[in-house]
Amino acid sequence: MIPHFGQGFLPLASDTCVYQQHYSSGEVAYVLVHVDDFGIAATSPALAKQIKLDLERTYVLTSMDDFSYYLGLHITRDRAARSITIRQSGYVNDILQTYSIPCDGSVAFPSTPMLASSSTSSAVDGTLLASRLIVDYQARVGSLMYLASQSRPDILFAVTQAARQTSAPTIGDFLAVTRIFLYLAGTRNLGLCFHSGEGIVLYATVDASYANHLDRKSHTGCTLHIGKSSGSFHSRSKKQTITADSSTVAEFIAAHFAAKEIMWARSFLAELGFPQRTPTILFEDNKSTIAMIESQSNTQRTKHIDIRYNMIREQVLQQVIRMEHLATSAMTSDALTKGLAPHPFLHLRPRLLGMRLRSRLSRRASSFVAKAYFCFIV
Repeated sequence: MIPHFGQGFLPLASDTCVYQQHYSSGEVAYVLVHVDDFGIAATSPALAKQIKLDLERTYVLTSMDDFSYYLGLHITRDRAARSITIRQSGYVNDILQTYSIPCDGSVAFPSTPMLASSSTSSAVDGTLLASRLIVDYQARVGSLMYLASQSRPDILFAVTQAARQTSAPTIGDFLAVTRIFLYLAGTRNLGLCFHSGEGIVLYATVDASYANHLDRKSHTGCTLHIGKSSGSFHSRSKKQTITADSSTVAEFIAAHFAAKEIMWARSFLAELGFPQRTPTILFEDNKSTIAMIESQSNTQRTKHIDIRYNMIREQVLQQVIRMEHLATSAMTSDALTKGLAPHPFLHLRPRLLGMRLRSRLSRRASSFVAKAYFCFIV
């Protein structure tokens, strides 16, 4: 339903919560709508003010002169650096306080939100939480999901893994969630940073972790960026629905997933007035997958792949997407497919967030996690 303000505001086809209007003077205005929260963006302050007045004729508004807070997101603009940073520090502080996570420096904070996949211990994974604690576990995971999906993609994979265990969580799962909270305690001021000096040029990264789930399915990670030094404005971490029989096939399926995200992003940007004139670069770290996509032919090794996954080939053929190789060490989306050791994770995090901030970090899991373990064993 289109809000009753002004005339000519229509929802975008790619996102029906964003409304736009083009004026005969050449000016453009956008209104973001989420339930009873509005955000106004316009090509001039006078136009934004007029739209606000139009809204006030219909709604009782509590407004801010500066667009610095929206849906729990703190928005900071650095005009000198031509950058915008989005944080949820207040939200992080609230959930840390709610679940009594120590933030005073009395414990060491882990440098990653989860243990590296190769070092994850399953010693306590089989011990189910007491029934009285399952709801508490579910609430903790729920409080992390909004954060992970909005301004903290660096915890996205860890949170998706925790969310998969909400029906029957174990002590190991609880400790994993506790580690995420402790990681946030040491990095609460991190967020997403976007830089305007590079223009509105879309590019993407994609990666797959082969057969890293218990049922031997692989995991896809994908990031979308506007400018190579800006953070990911759209990050996805998703378990693949079919079983790939090789790492190349797993990467092929991941590339298909990324292609769909790219098509949406190109449509969204075009509606906002930033059509992409050149093919969108999709960075992939598997050269065999790139060769498979660009070959446009089936072989004995590829003919079994479902035809729906060949959409990525069509997009490459039509020059909507261009595949390029990127080393795994620089592959941003690798952080969305598996638990990484501290060094590679801390190397990729600035690429994922678009910002570099010092924070109190430790390579060792904190003593608080160990204490929590004994608490729940008893």
